[in-house]
Formats: sequence, structure tokens, C-alpha cells
Amino acid sequence: MKNIFIILGLIVSLLLGGCTSNTEPILKGTYQSDIQGSEYVVQMSFQPEDNSYVEYIENREVDKGTYEKENDVYIINSENQQNFQIRLGKEDTFEIIDRINNGEPIKLIKINDTPIYISTEFNDVENYKALLNKKRK
Repeated sequence: MKNIFIILGLIVSLLLGGCTSNTEPILKGTYQSDIQGSEYVVQMSFQPEDNSYVEYIENREVDKGTYEKENDVYIINSENQQNFQIRLGKEDTFEIIDRINNGEPIKLIKINDTPIYISTEFNDVENYKALLNKKRK
């Protein structure tokens, strides 16, 4: 009887230990801002195979480029010369300070492990790209 309790105790310990893994999240997949608190919805898709990303505002592609990891910071290299840094939190979220939210941080939350790309064409993409013209902090 005592052996059964020991075995059950070990199994519970292993299960709990496996659930509390301290693995660091990897920047991959699709992240999206909350609809609340910002005038626009921002989405970013990250492809770890080639370290590329695409940024969307309201489903319009406004920027793309590459990224690299240095220590615990991701350096985002934009094709629009709007380079910035991301520090990925343990909750697999990050914040960007962007001019489209009056300089207030925009929190992006992972919504999918797979990068999502939007190919719909809009006639007003240049208006959304213009939102990125100011320097990002």
C-alpha cells in the first residue's frame, strides 16, 4: 500500500513539474493587438524559418522585413527604415510604442503559432502606410 502512494506521489510530481516548464517563448506565428484601447488593430506575423515578418494595420500590409535575436531582445529590421526592438514576455506577448496610438504602448498577443498572411487588396493601403511615417520608439 505504501508503494502505491509513493508511485502516485512521483507521478503527480512529474506532471506538475512538466507543467511549470520555464521555457522561453520564441517569436513565431501571428500576434494581434486588442481591439479595445486603440483606434486600429495591428497584426504582426513572424516566420522563424527565414527570420522574416510582415506588419498589418487593419488587415493592410504596411511593413515587412527581417528580425534577429540578440540576448533576450529581437531586433526588427524594417524595409521602411522603421527599425525597432521587441522584448518577448513570458506570456508570449510584447508591446510596441507606435505613433498610431498617440505614443501609447500597443500590446500584441499571440493568436496563432502559424504566421497568417493577408493577401486581400485594398485601395487605401497608402493611407495606412502613412501612419508609420513618424519614428517608432
